[in-house]
Amino acid sequence: MPALEHAGEESTSPAEKPLFGKYEVGRLLGYGAFAKVYHARDVHTERSVAIKAINKQRIIKGGLTANVKREISIMRRMRHPNIVRLLEVLANKKKIFFVLEFAKGGELFAKVAKSRFSEDLSRRYFQQLISAVGYCHSRGVFHRDLKPENLLLDENWNLKVTDFGLSALTEQIRPDGLLHTLCGTPSYVAPEVLLKKGYDGAKVDIWSCGIILFVLNAGYLPFNDPNLMVMYKKICSGEFRVPRWTSPDLKKLLSRLLDTNPQTRITVDEIINDPWFKIGYKEVKFHHDYLELKTDDDYSNSDSDSVSDSGSGSAGTVSGGDNLKVMNAFDIISFSSGYKLSGLFDDGEDGERFLSTAAPEEIIETVVAVAEGEGLTVVIRKEWCVKVVGGYNCNFVIAVELKRLTEQLVVVEFDDFYLLFVYLVPLLATYAGRIVALASFKIWFMPRIPKGDLAQLFAETERELHQKLKEKAEAGAAPEAEGESRSRR
Repeated sequence: MPALEHAGEESTSPAEKPLFGKYEVGRLLGYGAFAKVYHARDVHTERSVAIKAINKQRIIKGGLTANVKREISIMRRMRHPNIVRLLEVLANKKKIFFVLEFAKGGELFAKVAKSRFSEDLSRRYFQQLISAVGYCHSRGVFHRDLKPENLLLDENWNLKVTDFGLSALTEQIRPDGLLHTLCGTPSYVAPEVLLKKGYDGAKVDIWSCGIILFVLNAGYLPFNDPNLMVMYKKICSGEFRVPRWTSPDLKKLLSRLLDTNPQTRITVDEIINDPWFKIGYKEVKFHHDYLELKTDDDYSNSDSDSVSDSGSGSAGTVSGGDNLKVMNAFDIISFSSGYKLSGLFDDGEDGERFLSTAAPEEIIETVVAVAEGEGLTVVIRKEWCVKVVGGYNCNFVIAVELKRLTEQLVVVEFDDFYLLFVYLVPLLATYAGRIVALASFKIWFMPRIPKGDLAQLFAETERELHQKLKEKAEAGAAPEAEGESRSRR
């Protein structure tokens, strides 16, 4: 077991307890300026994972805090068979740990560096890459650093996109409709990025995909030079020569992918309909296997100086079975922002949480009715949860989870999807007479749990209620005592 001080962590030996009592850390897989990636084993499930250990101080000094926030926010939403999955995020005082799906096959770069791929194999990996990139774009995510080093292979030799550290979201687009941050790897960067006049995030990803396809087929870069400025000039000119073994259809596709004009560059939809691309292409059918609700496995037990979060924006655990979970004191305390890692990295929570007096079955029925009325598909339905998908690449997702707080109150958690808030909340209000949050504690409506400690809020309101009950009892006892004195007279 390697010593984690390489990544800024205290030393760890095989005799010591696993990381956070859950992961046995193994060999070093790779490293960069701010993080190291280790192979690890979940001691409970025996599953292999990759742990990316990020040094907090280096991130802060490097001004990359926003990048880490964004990477967590993006990766926790990604559910695609060709994208590395973020399983959970852990942290202590010195380190942030991304627990990732383990890609046993390693980097695609290591394979193509040995020998170029056949056209059929190049097409297979390019199809998987475009499927993943199209999925990202449909969710407003632009990778901006696509290259063979960021493409991994699993045990079945399927491609997995990773490293969203330089990714951008649609909310980062300026009023001119473009992104302006200069980023990416020189050999794979699009010409419009080099011109510094703003760029379309989707179009620069397509350019990078074109470079990757060229490399897979040729075994070398289309634009390359020891002198960086000379290479940039070659990129901006867009002049390249394909190998003699390249088929006419592939040559045509490459010319459209590596079009220096982003306005006329091919789009994802056009790529999917390209004759060369369509050969043997199997469109990914999204279903609940890639749109999972939280289970007990998504959470871990952490020690006193650590913080744990699954990256899903929810506090507490949810039973993976069919039964509705009854919350305990620890679940309530975990609602506090101070106990959630996501609060440290996400400026705005992705979900809403409120309490309702409606029966759980009524809530689930309401969600299903709204979904079916909007032409959406219910992919999971249980006593404690319901998940609905729809739209292009299932880019519209509603996940509703319920937890029993008391016999009369249910905690309702759902993701940040406008349709649910507009349609579901008023309907629940019809069932419940009004959505109320702990009416007995005089909280009328809570679209979000306050950032303060909810446990403290509960305690204060309970003390207030207790005091009022005491005063009421004393007030009732006073007339009774007065009546007794009168009778004595």
